[in-house]
This record gives sequence, C-alpha cells and structure tokens, in this order.
Amino acid sequence: MGDVIRALTAADRAAVCRILQACGAFTPEEVAVALELVDDAIVRGGEGDYRAFVADRGDEVRGYVCIGKTPMTATTWHLYWMCVDPEAWGRGVGRALQAYVETFVRRSGGERLVLEASSQPGARRARRFYEANGYRQTGRIPDFYKPDDDCLIYCKALT
Repeated sequence: MGDVIRALTAADRAAVCRILQACGAFTPEEVAVALELVDDAIVRGGEGDYRAFVADRGDEVRGYVCIGKTPMTATTWHLYWMCVDPEAWGRGVGRALQAYVETFVRRSGGERLVLEASSQPGARRARRFYEANGYRQTGRIPDFYKPDDDCLIYCKALT
C-alpha cells in the first residue's frame, strides 16, 4: 500500500513536529513557526490562509506540506514548508506530496508555486529536490536570514 495524501488533522500535529525536528534542516525557531502555520491550518481549515497535507501510510505520517495562496496575487501560491521523515527519504514521499500540491493548486486556479530556500549547505538536499522537480531559481536576496545565508527564490509554472 502506498502513501495516502490527505488534509492534515489535529491528530497529526505531534508527528509533524517530530518530523520537523528529525530532519535536521530547521532551527527550533523555524520549527515553532512551521507549527504556527500547522495550527492555523488545523483551526481554520479551508477558510484560512494555509492549507496543510500529510503523506500517511497506515496511520504513520511520513511527511507534510503547507501551502497558501500568495496575498495580493491573482494566481500565485507559496509552498511554505515541506518535510519528509528521514526514515522515508528516497521513497517517493516528497514527490507524492509535491504532485498532490501541484494538482491542488491547479484545481484552485493557481498558475505557479513559489518557495524560498536557504543558501546554507544544510538546505542543499531540499534545493536539489526542488530543482529536480522543475523549480527554477528566479531570485536571490543576499544575507536575508543572517550573514552568509541568502534567501533563494524558486518558482515553478503550473500551466
């Protein structure tokens, strides 16, 4: 049985927190911010600014993604967070979440997905994943997160 992609529920929060911490890519502050968006998605559901989905295999959450329509744009969405349990790396979980999100955004009238990534070596795996899945780096803000940690802006057209 493969992963089922479904809307995140309150029962998934602890698993998402564990995955965010286990992947080793995020600081405690970043994990806290990610969980704020998770909480908003749980409380406000489809009426809120954020939509979150999990990859679930037999009641085991193996990854999650959080997206939202970009304010003041007609058809642009942001991919805010995506994280896969390190034990599931290389097993297609990230690709399944990505494909689901792209289909969801298209069906919602979206034409592009934008995401931001750190230039730090610890984010190299994520950047390679996005590039391999059709995202192109379209911008760079030097020293955005901290000195020597640039914000790399990626975009993927969905039309």
